[in-house]
Amino acid sequence: METSDDKLERRLYSHDLAPLPKEMDLIFKTTPDQVVRPKYAQEVAQMMAKATATKKAIVPRGAGTWGLGGSVPVQGGYVLDMTSMDKIIAIDEKNLIVTVQPGITWKALSEALDAKGLFLPCYPSSAPSATLGGWIGTGGTGIGAYKYGTAGNIIRDLEVVLPTGHIIHTGDKYIPASGGGPNLTWLFVGSEGILGVITEVTLSVLPKPETLRAVAYSFEDLSNATPAFRKLSRSDVVPMHLMFGDRAHFEYLRAAGKHAPDVGCMITCALTGAKDKVDLDEKMLDDIMTSSGGVKMPADVAEHEWSERSYEFRVREMGIGAIPGEILVPIEGFDKTLADTRALVRKMKLKGPIIGTVADRNTIMLMPYYLTDEHNFFRSTAAMGFGKKLGDIAFENGGRPVGLGLFFAGNLARYRGKEGADLVRRIKTLVDPEGVMNPGKVVETGTRFGISLPAAFMNFGMNMMAGMKRLMPRDKVGEKELSRLRK
Repeated sequence: METSDDKLERRLYSHDLAPLPKEMDLIFKTTPDQVVRPKYAQEVAQMMAKATATKKAIVPRGAGTWGLGGSVPVQGGYVLDMTSMDKIIAIDEKNLIVTVQPGITWKALSEALDAKGLFLPCYPSSAPSATLGGWIGTGGTGIGAYKYGTAGNIIRDLEVVLPTGHIIHTGDKYIPASGGGPNLTWLFVGSEGILGVITEVTLSVLPKPETLRAVAYSFEDLSNATPAFRKLSRSDVVPMHLMFGDRAHFEYLRAAGKHAPDVGCMITCALTGAKDKVDLDEKMLDDIMTSSGGVKMPADVAEHEWSERSYEFRVREMGIGAIPGEILVPIEGFDKTLADTRALVRKMKLKGPIIGTVADRNTIMLMPYYLTDEHNFFRSTAAMGFGKKLGDIAFENGGRPVGLGLFFAGNLARYRGKEGADLVRRIKTLVDPEGVMNPGKVVETGTRFGISLPAAFMNFGMNMMAGMKRLMPRDKVGEKELSRLRK
């Protein structure tokens, strides 16, 4: 087990995808006391015992590709960097399962399965760097979710080290967990590391489909695509994945020197299955999209967009910050949500391209991102209020934000209801009686002083940040690049 006390290295673990201003250290102790890289479940159990004995926090971390502070310490303590646990334990071709350690990336696992003629049904868009344990812990929806479900749907078994040091298995590797009492696997999916540390994962996999084909359609504007989403969700066509981007997104990609279409909006779909079935699905999809006002794009454009599915934020290459928001809304609430989101972007004087996916037949995941100067404390901090306001829009339109993390723990009761939120807190206390497991997240917004910030206080602060941003001059981040593009 490797450990590090180096100050600079520890500082690298004080943020995730969304950098935090150093002034946040006045409230949160974001720099860990020690970075630990375990390689076996037994070493994780040893660290649990040490944390309990020293009353220090344990914060599990994958690749840090999330942006809500879930893997950022609140009270210092030990960060468990799980990326050293990156081994494939077994690929069972007979039973169509794979058992791996949680630190392996989804891309590395997908490539290993591909070499065996197998197929990973779903994975996050950040697959090149995101680890299995990290995405399972955040419970996100991703590529393949429309047809195959999310990661939680394909998990057969998890090995988890509890805060008490006990090691449990949540399921059976060969059969579903149905009919055996409460499903323990789903207790840990989306728990954001507050209940234990995942040290082994067994997933169901599929034979590689005969055909995987990308097709794409352009629309005048993202709002014009709603009828197509409705028709598709009620049809017999079940794409593996559907993703979209608006005009601003593709403009910024071109401004960054990337190949991107000049369209008002584009929907890219991936179809999987036998060739004859994919051919039929494509014809039906053509009819759905074109009858809704879409124009089919050339095959090479669709293939390019599919190849770029894991690189939505290439605009960062312009040297600017791209901070994403994530909300889920019903398809019937999509038009209003889109209009409200665009109004919010204008009010807060941000640059806000919009991308997203169709998560299932009833749900759209909207992922607007804003461009900001990460090195300007006042602008970057004020822009954090965007996440709060975006979440409010989701709730108002029958949806919700994705994830809780450090800053949005106050939403737990809005997600689960008061009684449901209280039950989650009681489960946390039961599983983690000493309170060492990733404290200050999900069930509370903790501080370095060991006290929790009330939800009303956090909401007030986030609203104040949003109000501050509206009083500032309009952001000019990225304008030079866009001006050159338009000339």
